[in-house]
Amino acid sequence: MATFLFRTIDFSKASLGLSLAIFIGFIFMLLLINFILRKNNLTGDNSYALYIIIVVLGSFYEIIFSINLFFSNLLLLFAFRKIYSLKSGFNTKSKLFDAGFWIGISAILYTWSVLFLVLVYISLFIYNKITLKNLAIPIIGFLFPVIVFFTYHFYFDSVELFYSKLVFNYNVDFSNYNQLKYVLPLSLLITILIWSVIFLTPKILQVSTTFKSALQLIIGHFIISVIIIVFSIQRNGSELLFLVFPSGIIIANFLQKTSSNLLKNLVLYLFLIVSVVVYFL
Repeated sequence: MATFLFRTIDFSKASLGLSLAIFIGFIFMLLLINFILRKNNLTGDNSYALYIIIVVLGSFYEIIFSINLFFSNLLLLFAFRKIYSLKSGFNTKSKLFDAGFWIGISAILYTWSVLFLVLVYISLFIYNKITLKNLAIPIIGFLFPVIVFFTYHFYFDSVELFYSKLVFNYNVDFSNYNQLKYVLPLSLLITILIWSVIFLTPKILQVSTTFKSALQLIIGHFIISVIIIVFSIQRNGSELLFLVFPSGIIIANFLQKTSSNLLKNLVLYLFLIVSVVVYFL
């Protein structure tokens, strides 16, 4: 819908191929998110998180036009899959290397993704897996694709392009968010998130240690995402893709723990309505 409404369509083989690749990428992203949620029991046996993620993605339609940012986030999901599964205690070193590896590739596409290395070390602390080897492995995994990328540009005498990837461009001008198409979905998302955190805080003390650890990791994930968004060079809503995954989990846990069906339905319908209304603003 966003493609037809907000972009001039060039029916060339290249543009159609790219559009198809992005569409397939989105489907794959949702399937991967669902797999991570189910495999690591990050939510209950429901589709609240996937629903929230889909409607929030729909609310910020510029996401589909930010190719590097989209594929950077897609690659990060492979890293998150490894990070959240560290609680199992199996193949820890392999998972740490893989997490660092995927974050390294993601950072090549979008430099600020490097901050998710911090999430790897947060998980080591939360799951009590801090050893000298475990501390070093994510860095080794991260450096592997970066060194390959440097070698490629060194060979083709384009090292300047490699160095440009090391620059952390930032933008702290938030005036673009004053537009109603951003204010409306952002206000709803922030309001529900704040309410969810306030509601869940006392509940966390009553849940099992395993799930408590997972929630702590999700909060860490959320904070890192906010930091990336604050300094992101983009100010068109596409940067909020970093926030979609942890926000969906937090809100889903709120919805499944509240006993008010009226409140659940109100939240679900509000997200749906806003995701449609923004296309007419």
